[in-house]
Amino acid sequence: MNATNMVQGNLALKLETPAAPAFTVVKGGRSGYQPLPVKSARTQYAVAAPTPAAPKVSTIVAVAVALTLFFVLATSVFSARHAAYAESVSNVTYETIRVQPGDSLWSLAEEYPIEGLSTQETSDMIRNVNHLEHGSLAAGAHLKVPARS
Repeated sequence: MNATNMVQGNLALKLETPAAPAFTVVKGGRSGYQPLPVKSARTQYAVAAPTPAAPKVSTIVAVAVALTLFFVLATSVFSARHAAYAESVSNVTYETIRVQPGDSLWSLAEEYPIEGLSTQETSDMIRNVNHLEHGSLAAGAHLKVPARS
């Protein structure tokens, strides 16, 4: 057997040179190869790619309803959380402290908590009340913090 006629692998193409150019698909493997009949290049027809199916109206309606429900739920959760935050913040009184070496906004928020707010929210509130652009504190500076109850 001629070495150029046999190709190892699952599928290979063997170019033959008859009078009309054509390709022959060769099915390979350990058991040898078996040429598969293939139409001549001149008689093959182009196959059009299938067009994507348009989504059904019911699918579009279901997605629209789901997005609307999600938006309404997210808005109600946000407004409820905002109302709780506003209520917690409205009753806060402040005291002025002197920043000690090693203090951070987080440690001050943990030391002076506000009921109903997380440590992150309390830290943000301390930063906002004191008009701090970043979270760095200088030892010896005076800050307003929530008064201890």
